[in-house]
Amino acid sequence: MQSSINDIILWYGQLPDTARTLVTVVVGAIVAYVVFKIVVRLLSGLLAAAIAAALAFLLTTVPGNMLLSQAYDRIEQEVSNSSLIQ
Repeated sequence: MQSSINDIILWYGQLPDTARTLVTVVVGAIVAYVVFKIVVRLLSGLLAAAIAAALAFLLTTVPGNMLLSQAYDRIEQEVSNSSLIQ
C-alpha cells in the first residue's frame, strides 16, 4: 500500500507543471462532485425528515386539539344545561 502511494506521488512529481495543474483540477472536480452528491443526499434526507416530523406533529396535534376542544364544548354545554335546570 505504501509503495503504491509513493509511486503515485513520484509519478505526480515528475509531471510537467501544466499536467500537474490539470491533474489537480480534474481530481478536485471529481472530489467536489462526489462531496456535492453526498451533501445533496444528506440535505434531502434531512429535508424529508423535517417535513415528516412537521406532518406528524400536525396530524397528532390538530385532531387532538379538535377532539379536546369538542369535548370541552360538550362538557361546558352540559354544565350550563345542568345549571339552568337547578
